[in-house]
Amino acid sequence: MPLTGTKTASTPKPKRGVAYDAIIDQLDSEWASLKQDNPELHGDDAGLLAYFHSCTRSLLHDIRDPYTQTWPAEYEEASRVPKLCAYLRSLQDQEGTPVKIAREQMLQGLRTSWPAYRDLNPVEIPNGTSILDQECPPFSWEALVSNWPGETAQPHTQSLPHFSSKEVADFNLAAFALLFLNRQLRYYLTDLKPHPTDDGRS
Repeated sequence: MPLTGTKTASTPKPKRGVAYDAIIDQLDSEWASLKQDNPELHGDDAGLLAYFHSCTRSLLHDIRDPYTQTWPAEYEEASRVPKLCAYLRSLQDQEGTPVKIAREQMLQGLRTSWPAYRDLNPVEIPNGTSILDQECPPFSWEALVSNWPGETAQPHTQSLPHFSSKEVADFNLAAFALLFLNRQLRYYLTDLKPHPTDDGRS
């Protein structure tokens, strides 16, 4: 029991882990309840939302928790994924305007990278090819996150996310970060609309 007038050293609260299943359930719920595959409701954003869902699910499966995940040294040096997770950790304990500004910047990055990423994918299955020749129409192999980093990768980095091009990395990483910034601000996970910040930025 501490003496009167003295304070015991406070222990930092452990970081709460991300509930992977809850995030997937929320993505499912938003897809269904907000009818995010409906072009009449969402216009050109219907396609963007479809790819956003696909990319974030893939990275969620591989990364699970960007706040607590650790990485092999070779992967940390070579990949943008650990750097993005470190960026999200740097914002984790902040509130309000700094997080909103970061969210608006990431949203702008997502929308800027979208045309180049979208154009990697065929509009329709070419005549004479099998549906099995496409990964999951209208996706193409070039636009997917690849878990095959090549012959020279170490075994313990082969199952981590790798990207086939800068365009793929730009879009996927912006989508993943935006999902977690939306979550931190208690927006819909799939909210792709700008929200003006307290200082007037949008």
